[in-house]
Amino acid sequence: MAATEDAAVRAAAALLRRFLTERPSYRDRWEHHELRRAGGPLSASAIARVLALHLWETGVRPDTETDLARRLKDRVHRALAGEVLSRETLEWFIGAFEVNGADASELRALWSGADAVPGGEDADGVVRHTLRLPQYLPLRQRHRTVAVFERHILGPDGAPLRHRTTRALMACEDGVTAFPCRLPEGAVGVTVLRGARARPLREFPGSTPVVELAFPAPLAAGQIASLEYEVGYAPGRAPTTEYRRVAHARADNVDLVVEFAPARRPARLWWATWDHHRGGTPLTETPAALSADGSAHRFVPALEHAAAGFRWAW
Repeated sequence: MAATEDAAVRAAAALLRRFLTERPSYRDRWEHHELRRAGGPLSASAIARVLALHLWETGVRPDTETDLARRLKDRVHRALAGEVLSRETLEWFIGAFEVNGADASELRALWSGADAVPGGEDADGVVRHTLRLPQYLPLRQRHRTVAVFERHILGPDGAPLRHRTTRALMACEDGVTAFPCRLPEGAVGVTVLRGARARPLREFPGSTPVVELAFPAPLAAGQIASLEYEVGYAPGRAPTTEYRRVAHARADNVDLVVEFAPARRPARLWWATWDHHRGGTPLTETPAALSADGSAHRFVPALEHAAAGFRWAW
């Protein structure tokens, strides 16, 4: 590792130690898991337990790994010491402790130095870490998206008409039986076109409804399944002015299309990133153009803990 990278890691680790020691909301979280009083200002064991719970809840690691906290302890110790702090480990800390936007931005800026493009989009086109806080997931995520094609279709009134998705996903553990499809606001249902069967709609507090798309057979860890489905919207909705795609963890090979009706084309169009999965503030806006068929298109090599898509004005 270059000297400048070493210094960036040490600086980020020092700030992380200070946050976990001095910020009551972060300190309370690991102290709650402290089994016995640590000799120093921080307990690597307690912090590892917080990280393990986060990784289980988000589906990054299966909850069958009951020794995960013990195995993470050395990783936590080396990260806080500034010896080895990967971007992945830093994001685990940010997610597990629900680090707020300003603190998270400062940590990421120290760690990455000048390599990241403001707003989360790297020079290689990957959009990373735009979200201030982790997105609430009503069901634990047990898969990773390896490719997704989305076509968001607007009607002549400027309101969403339907949304078609083709997705390839990989199971992160054995026994994955379904993909949880969270309906967007205003959606009325899901029609599965290929690769799965829709289970009954489920309601969760603090979330839009979820329809689990069940696979023909449970997936083993590393197995890839593909499915195609379409979301329909209720009629009579107001015109919309954006479509954003959100990745809770990481989604690779993301292809987004917004199709406008010939009778209703936008006056202005931008490719944008946001700091929240819904609402929030646009972080970046780049002017975009419609193709000859009246659609907006963008391919992104990956989205990671980020929200990106199109925004327009009528």
